[in-house]
Amino acid sequence: MNLTKWLIVIIILAATIFGLHSYKTSLQQAASAQAASMPEPAATVNAINVSTISYQKNVRVSGEVQAFKFLMLHNELAGEITRLNATSGSVVKKGQTLLELDHRDEDARLIAAKATLLLQQQTLDRNIELHKNRTISEEQVDQARAAVQIAQADISVIKTAIDRKTITAPFTAKVGIHTLEVGQYLDKNSQVLELVGVNDFTWIDFNLPQLYQELDLASNVSIKPMNQSTEYAASIIAVDPKLSRMSRHLKYRAQIPTATLALKPNTLVSVIVPVAKEVQLVAVPDLAIKRDALGNYVFVLEASDEGSYRAKQVPVQLGERVGEQVMIVSGLEVGQLIANKGSFKLFPGMKVYLANAGDTDNVATQTPAADTTAK
Repeated sequence: MNLTKWLIVIIILAATIFGLHSYKTSLQQAASAQAASMPEPAATVNAINVSTISYQKNVRVSGEVQAFKFLMLHNELAGEITRLNATSGSVVKKGQTLLELDHRDEDARLIAAKATLLLQQQTLDRNIELHKNRTISEEQVDQARAAVQIAQADISVIKTAIDRKTITAPFTAKVGIHTLEVGQYLDKNSQVLELVGVNDFTWIDFNLPQLYQELDLASNVSIKPMNQSTEYAASIIAVDPKLSRMSRHLKYRAQIPTATLALKPNTLVSVIVPVAKEVQLVAVPDLAIKRDALGNYVFVLEASDEGSYRAKQVPVQLGERVGEQVMIVSGLEVGQLIANKGSFKLFPGMKVYLANAGDTDNVATQTPAADTTAK
């Protein structure tokens, strides 16, 4: 009786298992048939051929425009301003009188000194004639000659005092803003005027850390004003003979024609300096690079049948980035076809079609340069 019950249970279980197996098999067959009837997943992307480009590493530092000539004028003697010929911001020529202090006393003394010189000169002339006739001694002639020289010296002293009360421009320059007025009294050694030299060239001083190789004279750098996007070529004209003790930087001076770039002294600019030789490197657009926790890679497209391609994931080592281009240190070779725009849709082994078939030119034709900032 018990054996019969167990046989019935076993038969029911076997039938259940067989039925489930048959149902699963039918589902698998149906899925396989449906998969066979559906097309393989594929994606359409833009592609480019990898090529090398000329590349030069640059460093960006701050530079400061220096005045060609700069002078702070002071008066040696005290006095009242009687003449002012230096308007704030105007251009003055070399030798032009800028300011005069009251020298009426010196003028009066000069007239008297000239009269004294005239009298002493006449006395000397008479004594020379008398000495020829042996009427007076040679000592009297010498005394008269000494009196003439003393009178001449007195005139020189007075003229020097007048000159010290007259300030002239030592070079062509622009006058700084001031508050001087005619009639104003100045104490001696007062700050009078600022002069900033006018020249055909602009000087830019900048510093480079000692870790970079020293630049040669006549080397070219690029100057970029803070409020402009244009870069201007300048030439190195001077290198400091020593490093800064505090920062261990080397100072340079670059020169650029004022007609090309006119900047006021003390203006801050960016100086872009080449710090390495020009080399040929592989570069790809940033869009072509995929980044994840496993690293950086691109999809190389390998030709398949019927005009399609297969995506192959290739790890790459990245270098400097310049604009939209990224230098590739290793991982790619010239001539390889890689996915660019739309590469985010790809996975390894995926079927790929090209949206720009027949237009997969080289990645770049220009010469980028790395732009880093020196600390």
